[in-house]
Amino acid sequence: MTVYNDFRFLDEAVESILRQDFADIELVLVDDGNHNDELFGTIARRDARIRVVSNSTNLGTAVAANRGIDVARSDIIVRLDADDVAEPTRVGRLVKTLNDDPSLGLVGSTVTCINEAGEPLGVWPAPESDAEIRWTLLFYNPFHHSAAAYRKSVFERAGRYRPSELISQDHYLWFDMLPFCKARNLQQPLTRYRLNHQGLALTNITNARSRTHAIREVLWRKLGIEYCLYDDEFAFGVNNWVKGGALPPEKRAAAYRVILPALRAFVRSSAPRNQQDFDELRWLAAVSIGRMLRDRPVTSSELFETLAGCWTVSPVRTARSSVRQLINRWL
Repeated sequence: MTVYNDFRFLDEAVESILRQDFADIELVLVDDGNHNDELFGTIARRDARIRVVSNSTNLGTAVAANRGIDVARSDIIVRLDADDVAEPTRVGRLVKTLNDDPSLGLVGSTVTCINEAGEPLGVWPAPESDAEIRWTLLFYNPFHHSAAAYRKSVFERAGRYRPSELISQDHYLWFDMLPFCKARNLQQPLTRYRLNHQGLALTNITNARSRTHAIREVLWRKLGIEYCLYDDEFAFGVNNWVKGGALPPEKRAAAYRVILPALRAFVRSSAPRNQQDFDELRWLAAVSIGRMLRDRPVTSSELFETLAGCWTVSPVRTARSSVRQLINRWL
């Protein structure tokens, strides 16, 4: 946990970690140049599992987090912002998920959004499977930072948080980590994410997407297609559809003509390592195309041509018919 300037919710955040039902933890608290020794000394004396690392000047979240992770003694790093709250089962669930599957290097969850008074505003979903997460990264951030946990070894291999990314360092970290591991989001909300008007995200909301265009430009280029989602209004509509939301009828055709070639290129470029990987990819394609077939914004022939193109290079010859069977559920 890195802390700078806003202490209003710090006590609640710290207490939520100390009350975890998984007790074998250390809380590394990075005082990022606050010059408040009394406050952090009081917190450190609260529990022997708390370790405070103090920066003499404010270095920013990315550098502060890197410094805290440097001294962390576990290979599993669990992040929490100083204005958020961890549910009591959070650390245990994330640790178990990582321990049960050595191929996983990054795990998150959905979150319950709360206001500054702590009142719930609803659950914010997250893409669940590895295939969904990689697909989502083509459009927006697939993880809530305060819900994430990852292996320190993969974090180091990925190059750590980029010090140059003062706001979107988490988004760039996922981009850097995914070539080295599989990822997953748990669907149980394990973090209460606070909409804090003094927080980093809301105080830097202007032109927020422009900070991460570089991620999507690289990923789309690797798929052999041109990235085109620079218009925020159009991109938000596409992103909402990828999240499972609806598009206004008059905007569907334009959006689907961007999504379809991206879906085809994404599936064709994927290399499933086992049956689970293949099933996740097949389901993603089936559900996506099935939703389009239901809405009928473009012709069925365009959709099925894309479907056929997705699976031309698949190592599993039954893929196309399997996806057709799944699509029939949407017709």
